Amino acid sequence: MEILQDRNLGKYLFDKYCTNPKNWKFLISPSYHDDGFFDATISNFDEVWQIKVDSIYKPIPIVIGTKIDADVTRVYQQIESAPFGYRKIDPDSILKILLRPVDETDTLKPIERPNTNIVNILNSIEPVIPSQEGSYAYGPFAFSNVSPLMKSDQQKNVSEKLSRKLRQILKDRYSLYG
Repeated sequence: MEILQDRNLGKYLFDKYCTNPKNWKFLISPSYHDDGFFDATISNFDEVWQIKVDSIYKPIPIVIGTKIDADVTRVYQQIESAPFGYRKIDPDSILKILLRPVDETDTLKPIERPNTNIVNILNSIEPVIPSQEGSYAYGPFAFSNVSPLMKSDQQKNVSEKLSRKLRQILKDRYSLYG
């Protein structure tokens, strides 16, 4: 089992994304082992990656992961979200939609309207390969209480190995850690 970390993992996944930006999914959930980490599943129709993240609350988390042998179609279908990716957006259009006057026929609560509009807009834009020019929205990241991968003993074992490896990385990097 080859484990990639941080930049190497990010570069590999970004390069794979750039070969085909369609049909990617990204799900994150609290770790199955209740170790304070987070499990992430990144998939497309070619491969599935099981990822371990030390924190979703800091700007540059420590991330490790490995490609796993899983039914890519089944995993993809279990992640209920719009396809993940970069979407080219026009900031002026988004701003106009967010600031549009409230229509009396709107049945949503005021707090729900901007979020619903953004989701609808982003779902209508195909994921693309990003370039230096332009503005992009990145996501969506689906959140769940449990990863669909954790139904398999094999994936539970992979998660445990990733947790141990991540814990060791943290101990090596921060001498006072655990």
